[in-house]
Amino acid sequence: MPKKDLEKYIRDTTTPKDYSESKYLVYVELYKRDKKLKKIISEHCKVIKELEFGYLCEAHLQAIPEITRSLSSKNHAVYQIVRLARIL
Repeated sequence: MPKKDLEKYIRDTTTPKDYSESKYLVYVELYKRDKKLKKIISEHCKVIKELEFGYLCEAHLQAIPEITRSLSSKNHAVYQIVRLARIL
C-alpha cells in the first residue's frame, strides 16, 4: 500500500477542544430508531432527519460525547457517530 500524506486529510479537522459556535452535520447510528431514542438525542442537538438506523443531526462538537453518554447511561447501543461536515 503506498504511503499517504495524512496531513492533507487531517489539516482542517477540528479537535475535541473546539468550544466554538460551529455546528456540524452528524450521523448517529443506533441499533434501532424510536421516539424514546430521538428524544434523548434531541436534548443535545437538532435532529434533522430520521434514517434507517439512526438520525442525521445538527450539533456542536461538544454535544457528541453528551449524546453518547446519555444513550449509554440508559443502556442504548451506539454503533457510530460520524461527523460529516461543518455547516455553520
